[in-house]
Amino acid sequence: MGLVAVALAAAAAAPAQEGRPPDQDETIKLKADLVMVTAAVLDRDGRAIRSLKKEDFVVFENGVEQKVSHFAPTEEPFTVMLLLDVSGSTRDDIALIKRAAKKFLAELRKDDRVGIIVFSGDVELAADFTSDRAALEAAIDSEEPPQGDNGRRFTRKTGTSFYDALFLAVEDSPLKRVEGRKAIVCMSDGVDSTSKSTYREIATLVEKSGASVYFLELNTEEAMIQGLLRDRKDAGYINLSPGQINRYYDEFDRDSTARSVHRDLIPPETRRDIAAGLYEIARRDMRQMAERAGGRVYPVSALTDLAAVYKQVADDLRSQYSIGYYPQNDAHDGRWRSVGIEVRRQGASVRARSGYWAPGRRNHR
Repeated sequence: MGLVAVALAAAAAAPAQEGRPPDQDETIKLKADLVMVTAAVLDRDGRAIRSLKKEDFVVFENGVEQKVSHFAPTEEPFTVMLLLDVSGSTRDDIALIKRAAKKFLAELRKDDRVGIIVFSGDVELAADFTSDRAALEAAIDSEEPPQGDNGRRFTRKTGTSFYDALFLAVEDSPLKRVEGRKAIVCMSDGVDSTSKSTYREIATLVEKSGASVYFLELNTEEAMIQGLLRDRKDAGYINLSPGQINRYYDEFDRDSTARSVHRDLIPPETRRDIAAGLYEIARRDMRQMAERAGGRVYPVSALTDLAAVYKQVADDLRSQYSIGYYPQNDAHDGRWRSVGIEVRRQGASVRARSGYWAPGRRNHR
């Protein structure tokens, strides 16, 4: 309510001229410059501390203390975009994945809103934001892993457009317009094969989205290696995509002539090396995105653990505070600024995003 009153007062104070509405520049400035940070506070045993007040928090930007202008306790509703990987590797476990996702919905509060994105080779917004649990469960139940072409289990249709799914979530879905507490919860191994987007593009957009990002990291490395080593005539054979091959060599051996070998002719040992490298890249990238966005990566060693891990994520979301401030440095220089949050509570630790990108210079007419 306080922020609304400030915005309205600024608009009312601006000079008005006959025939046009009051000047909105100051109102827009206040809204655009407000930096929002979602923070989880834990005690020494890793348990959430939920009874804190605005006065318990100290916020720093680039080492300079800031005045907290907005504060919302853990009871404020969340808006969550749930991303589900239904690529070819999940076909045998799709029923288990659906049950776990629906249990996650049950763990959230009734006024939390949820949207759903499903992805394989294609990416789809399966459900817009709603608190209607029956509608969300129906959307989950309706999804099936795509079938491969010509009897094969793994083709482009069954690929993994991990980066494109994140792009849809942060740049081309209703989440971008959501104010207040918001999060992305993504179940995937993070090994992209078919996206048009790149990690570098997505990482910056995720950081700018203002959403906490949680990854439920599936462990599918051994299954992928076994598929890569199958006979090419086997229906379960997996081939590397051109994008995966380039990603591996760009990271580990940029000048290698092996990059030009046709993917059907890559030797078994090299296939193993590429697979191991791709999972190393995926694990690193997910952790970097989660750290910058104030989220977390939850390793999932087996799909039977999914429901328990979803519960951990829901517990984390329920324990977060929303904190906002107007930076003392009001330059619109487009630079990365570090954010630190401290709590005046003995033994407490804080998990929040590590910074944000300042807005760029405004265009003047």
